[in-house]
Amino acid sequence: MNNLIVYFFQSTLLFIALFLIYKLVLSQLTFHRLNRFILLSLIPISVFIPLMDNVFPPIHSTIIEVPQLFETITLNPDNISNGIEKPMTDTPYTYFSFLMALYCIGVLICLLKFFFTTRKLIILKRTSKVYQKEGFKLIATNVPEIFSYFNWIFTPEEKLEKYDDLIIEHEKAHIQLKHSLDLIIAEFFITFFWFNPAVYLYRKSLKSIHEFQADHQVLKNKVKTSHYMQLLLQSIAVEKPNNLYSYFNHPILLKRINMMTKTKSNNIAKLKYLLLLPVCALFLIAFTKPTVDHTFMDTTTEVFEIENFPPSLFPVQNGSINDISSKYGSNSRRPKISKKKIHRGIDIRAEEGTPVIATADGIISKASMEGDWGNLIVISHSGGYETWYAHLKSFNSKETQHIKKGEIIGYVGNTGLSTGPHLHYEVKLNGNWLNPIDYIKN
Repeated sequence: MNNLIVYFFQSTLLFIALFLIYKLVLSQLTFHRLNRFILLSLIPISVFIPLMDNVFPPIHSTIIEVPQLFETITLNPDNISNGIEKPMTDTPYTYFSFLMALYCIGVLICLLKFFFTTRKLIILKRTSKVYQKEGFKLIATNVPEIFSYFNWIFTPEEKLEKYDDLIIEHEKAHIQLKHSLDLIIAEFFITFFWFNPAVYLYRKSLKSIHEFQADHQVLKNKVKTSHYMQLLLQSIAVEKPNNLYSYFNHPILLKRINMMTKTKSNNIAKLKYLLLLPVCALFLIAFTKPTVDHTFMDTTTEVFEIENFPPSLFPVQNGSINDISSKYGSNSRRPKISKKKIHRGIDIRAEEGTPVIATADGIISKASMEGDWGNLIVISHSGGYETWYAHLKSFNSKETQHIKKGEIIGYVGNTGLSTGPHLHYEVKLNGNWLNPIDYIKN
């Protein structure tokens, strides 16, 4: 659950950062082919960098998937804080379900829009006059203005004989450069990241590059720029263009004219594209989830070795087995959930703020707020052991920190799905739950 939200956030943040650099630094350069490549590269970069793992092995940690908490709470005076009992709800999961439903609706709307637009073009082609030309098909049909889509050029039937050859050449340039394929890729990206406002500006920038390239293709055939610009000005008949195909009179007309009259950028300006590399590197480091090892170097450069012993201490300072309010393996029936759940740990009564200690040497794999778990700490130990400490008031340790047996890692609290101050404690071996009491030595 959390991983999916984090992925979308990271991907969106990376895309916005890279696109912002493009808009502020690179979009005014006349290297249209390179700008097109950069824009298309933003999609795989922003999609895949947040997914990359284990790129920098010197950093050590453990990737922890946090499941839903199934916990038995014994309701008695020791489990009630200030006489007020917290309701046991699935609010975090309700919010997540709502967000996922909203996201899926957005994706569905984008897919339907794409489908109906493509279907409309296919129907137009089938019901219109088609003239086979060299390298493309000219389709005379009921459209407001000329545009291209793959190797089809749609033109208003009444204007078939009126268009200047340069207008046709412009649309042929879109076909030769395969601009429609770019737009298909962009539309699918927008479909799955529709919530990111930058993707709509991205689409406009990509279409602008397409127009710049097509203009350049026409002008390099010894066409007078003044004559071509006059044709552009005469073509202004403002119609809203569809996202999947390119209109000759695209609303970026002024930008196109400015770009045609702009002095060609110096090759030294290509060094500006290197600005994207450190940004990608920074995000790659930030998003990479580090690996785990059992031998580490501490801040004094001495080797830190985890003793190969299973967890054995009582996790609450000065506590005892008599303070256990709910045992491992007991059945519970939570409100709004008819199915019984097995308690996978033990609950230990204690006053809020009581120190919680590490039950064995290890490294902090997780120290964060995790929904119903509240403030959660997970420690990875040698031999495949893990210990989980939930509902903490606060932390006295941080992720990737080396912990020795008996050190204070946090404090008993009442966070998450809790009816009173207590510690929920679990022990795992290679991902399987164990009875913590079997590993507590008095």
